[in-house]
Amino acid sequence: MKTAIINGFIIQKEKKGNVFINNEIIEEINYDLLNEDDINNLKSNGYEVIDAEELCVSSGFIDVHSHSDLTIIANPEACSALYQGVTTIVSGNCGFAVSPLYPNTFNSIKTEAQSYNIHKLNWSSLKEYLDYIESLNISINYAYLAGHGQIRAGLFGYNNIKLNDNDINVFKNELSKVLDEGAIGLSLGLIYIPGKFSDSKELIELAKVVKSKNKILTNHMRSESSKLLEAINESIEISKESGVNFEISHLKAAGVAKGKAKEACLLIEQAKKNNINIDADQYPYEASNTGLSQVLPDKYLEGSIEDIISKISLNEEQVEKDIENTPHTPWDKIIISEAYNPKLSKYIGLTIQDISKDLKISPAKTVIYLLKTEGYDLGAIYFLMDEEEVDYIATKEYVMVASDSAIRCPYGILSKSHPHPRTYGTFIKFINKYVKQKKLLTLKEAVYKLSEFPAKKFNIYKRGIIEKGYFADIVIFDLNNLRDNSTYLNPHQYPDGINYVFVNGKLVLKDKEIISKNGKVLRF
Repeated sequence: MKTAIINGFIIQKEKKGNVFINNEIIEEINYDLLNEDDINNLKSNGYEVIDAEELCVSSGFIDVHSHSDLTIIANPEACSALYQGVTTIVSGNCGFAVSPLYPNTFNSIKTEAQSYNIHKLNWSSLKEYLDYIESLNISINYAYLAGHGQIRAGLFGYNNIKLNDNDINVFKNELSKVLDEGAIGLSLGLIYIPGKFSDSKELIELAKVVKSKNKILTNHMRSESSKLLEAINESIEISKESGVNFEISHLKAAGVAKGKAKEACLLIEQAKKNNINIDADQYPYEASNTGLSQVLPDKYLEGSIEDIISKISLNEEQVEKDIENTPHTPWDKIIISEAYNPKLSKYIGLTIQDISKDLKISPAKTVIYLLKTEGYDLGAIYFLMDEEEVDYIATKEYVMVASDSAIRCPYGILSKSHPHPRTYGTFIKFINKYVKQKKLLTLKEAVYKLSEFPAKKFNIYKRGIIEKGYFADIVIFDLNNLRDNSTYLNPHQYPDGINYVFVNGKLVLKDKEIISKNGKVLRF
């Protein structure tokens, strides 16, 4: 299987040239001007020729912050990722993971899986999970992080407990085993249960295990709002004390932290000057996406989501008062993005304020009603950030791009949610916004943040750049017609301008049509 991509502008080389693919690998790059005889000669030697005249040729984009642990099973084509030029994703982020399975975590994962019409969990260990994903014939490359929250809940439950030295040793041994089964690293979710109950001692000891395996530690920090700077300092401390390769997930200054983006970045920059290996990723939007349960006061956030819902059902009047008296995002800035109870389907895409008017109850009581009726957490979009600060963070040389989303599709079970537009548009929006519109980055600088930088940071071998001997993960696009079409009101829309996507040397997407699947599970 040989392909010649000719006459394209190779972004990372900043000049027109030709890329020759043999099976999975880029076998040659040259900058010759090819005439008709040259092209016919290529064809006679078994090459399929793609003329990329007036098109851009880039290494495939790498999404290091995905939550596609289950949706990749529901949609092995990985539509929302592939259609924006993503050729590799890293799942298992924010401490959440679906493997290994433990008795304490099985039911929650089973409930979520059933919402995607997945009725059997065909794995127990992380290795078995990766084996199962491999059997699905996926369209893109797939790497996986071990989830701190998943392992902690599996070993010690969801409750607010501090781990003693013996507990930490048990955790370290389990983590070591899981990392050896092929995980790319460990993710933390310190704003979520049970990660929020972990102290720095526990996290530093676990980080040392990750460091010993030469893998990465990613962190959804303890706060991205009122205690943003403290959370960044904690991240720096963990990285400094362990020496681990550290990534801050979806860096932002949200809510009451608006105005602190520069301070946050200064902390990271000072740490880097002190040779601390810390970087970050970000999505180019002013709204975040997480569970509706995050509106609840901290005292209710203990145990599994089922435990939390049971707890708030015991004294709804008090819970309502507590919600009203706790600082939160304005009700007209929270949109329900995902619910699977048919009774709630009409509320997907509406704000809490709109829903409360429909129900004729207070917004706080609406939150309780939604959680109780769903019987599980609901997805919600929170408008929290300032555009200027998003832009400021985006241009920092130590910040790469990531979607913080799960694979979706405009048809089938994955079309029933109302996802954040970042699901379909992150990588295209980044180029459009910062290269074409605001001109804050060159095209080469932008593509570095989309491919080469994440590959280097996450040690993804021989990917992320157009180079001889590297895997042929390639996206070819029309810069002039590149457009992200996904919106908050109508998110299930593919971008325009992506002409071809190659994964491991095989043409997978051509003119908005998936024509093959050639992804690999990447084990580390």
